[in-house]
Amino acid sequence: MRILHITAYITGGAGIAVMRLHQALLEQGIESEVLCMHALNENLSPGVYQTDQRRPFMSRVVKKLGIDNNTRIIGGQKGKYEIFSFPFSHYRLEEDDRVKRADLIHLHWISDFVDIPTFFKAIKKPMVWTAHDLNPILGGFHYEQDVLRNTNFKDAEELLRRKKHESIRSSGIRFIASSTLTLQKIQQYLPGVACNLIPCVLDTAGFRRIDKAISREALNMPGDSLILGTGADDLENYRKGYWLLLEAIAGLAPEEKKFITILTFGAIKAKVKADNEQTINIIRFEPVHDKRFHSLLYSAMDFFINPSLEETFGLTGTEAILCGTPLIASATGGMIDYVEVGASGYLFDPGDAAELRNLIRKAIILKKEKASTFDGCRESLMEWYKLNDPISKHINLYKEMLSQRQKN
Repeated sequence: MRILHITAYITGGAGIAVMRLHQALLEQGIESEVLCMHALNENLSPGVYQTDQRRPFMSRVVKKLGIDNNTRIIGGQKGKYEIFSFPFSHYRLEEDDRVKRADLIHLHWISDFVDIPTFFKAIKKPMVWTAHDLNPILGGFHYEQDVLRNTNFKDAEELLRRKKHESIRSSGIRFIASSTLTLQKIQQYLPGVACNLIPCVLDTAGFRRIDKAISREALNMPGDSLILGTGADDLENYRKGYWLLLEAIAGLAPEEKKFITILTFGAIKAKVKADNEQTINIIRFEPVHDKRFHSLLYSAMDFFINPSLEETFGLTGTEAILCGTPLIASATGGMIDYVEVGASGYLFDPGDAAELRNLIRKAIILKKEKASTFDGCRESLMEWYKLNDPISKHINLYKEMLSQRQKN
């Protein structure tokens, strides 16, 4: 059984999820390979391949002149959104030798990499697609909030969605949803299309507890402060909700603000509002890629806050819990599934700054009273993870799909 994972990137949340699954399959004796569009040299390893980056000459000319198909579809529309991508690409991956020798194709985050109409028509072998965001079921947008915020893109969004759905239905491809919420969205947009609920593979060995006192001393952080952490690749990403956390904290009383230290990781250019800068101790780190240092940061926190407006899973939340740090998280994505309220954290309605503020106040009280109820949060997550066993579920799904192909 030879599995080929196709993903545009092997960095970022989706890329990390792909690589964890790839490594887990190799450890189980499964022949697994990864084909990507972009990768840093240090990310490339045996079995991980990067495509030829050269773009056809005519494709470059047409795009530069602004007469390519993608530009015509958008029609010069402007908006505020995280990303808008297309199901078209100049790559012809169906001709790649690695695609030809695979028994099963596992698609991941493929925007601008896989030309869906031609690839889905050409591939006659089993295919499965993990929805790392909602772009597989939407048109050009990747999250529903961007569809709602950019109604001027309605025609382009509906056109791309229709073309994508036609290819999906004619190909017989199956889907994987990493959370119950994502599963429900796939069933809503593509009723009747097969979809399995399989959570992301977690790095349970790489993310581990470090004694809080030791981790805070190593980071030179105040031991008597309530340390609230948050992080993302880009903290200025509207969907990630860092602004919501700041809004929630801004409504706290002055004495409450003085008791808090905010520990963040991720790229950020914009300054926190001046009034907050004067009353909140904020410690910032750039995006972190070393798991040992990441574990140190997570372990130093009293709570990790994930204020995202929309997620499909939420890997950072699992990493924090694996380091013994409970969550205060938006009730979205996989956090609805893996957070056991009262045992591994609290949930609040996405976008509700007042509810988030109340949970921060609860965290302040717990800290002052030294009353922790979350000592077993890692064990709670591990129990959930063992019950859902994503590695076995992936392998069983592959076997089922290959068996069905042989019968047909």
